[in-house]
This record gives sequence, C-alpha cells and structure tokens, in this order.
Amino acid sequence: MITKLTNINLINSNLKANSKKEIFEELAQMLFENNRIKSVDAFLSDVEARESVSVTSTDGIAYPHSKSKAVIEPAIAIGVKRGGIEYGDEDGIKPSIFFMIASPENGGDHHIYVLQDLFGKFSDEFITDIHTAKNEQQILNILINS
Repeated sequence: MITKLTNINLINSNLKANSKKEIFEELAQMLFENNRIKSVDAFLSDVEARESVSVTSTDGIAYPHSKSKAVIEPAIAIGVKRGGIEYGDEDGIKPSIFFMIASPENGGDHHIYVLQDLFGKFSDEFITDIHTAKNEQQILNILINS
C-alpha cells in the first residue's frame, strides 16, 4: 500500500520547520506540489480539526491525518526533523518522523488501513533506520522493506 501512496517527491529527509504548525505546512505543501491535494489551507484546516480531537503522535513518530474534500488522490507525505519538535505529546516525547496522511472525504476507511500498515512498521529499529538514511530514496526503501 505504501508504494501507491508515496514516492521520493513526497519525502523530505531534512524538514526546515521548527514548530508543529510549520511541520504541517511543509508537509501539506509537498502534497500540493505533487497534485495530491487541491488546497493547502483547506487540507490543513481539516488536519488541525482532527488534531484537536487527540494528538496524533506515539513513540517519536507523528501521523497527522484527515479525511478532506481537498484531497485529490490519497497520499502520504513523509518528513524527518532531526532533534524533533514540541508536538503536545502526553508523554512529552518530541516526534522527529512525520507521516501526513491525506485521505479523500469519500474514501471510506482508507486512512484506517494506512494507519494500520504504518503502525505495523513502527519500532525502535525502524526509527533508527529512518534517522540514519542518507536521502529520500533510502527512506522509501526502508518503508517498502520494513
């Protein structure tokens, strides 16, 4: 499923953002530039509404997501922020790996299947492998092979 939802153009191994809001904007911009969403603002509004229900972060990985009318084609934008950022995680952990999941509003439970697939990959080894990847292609390879 991952290979249908992302590619090296939707992966950034060195996010510039310094806040949760900036991370969201940077990842959403990647989705927009790759024709996966039609409006950054509309999509971010839906992501922020979902995030207000509960913080989407666990064990150093954040997975902001939303079903949105702004989604043209389901996708995942992936980013790495060395050192992490404050995210509001209840355990105080600063996530450093981000998976922004864009699901169409009429896409049924698509986002649930994507989350299940991603959660199956999450481990200390996975996090270490992503952090030691030298470029976007290596990150994509880790996602495909884990």
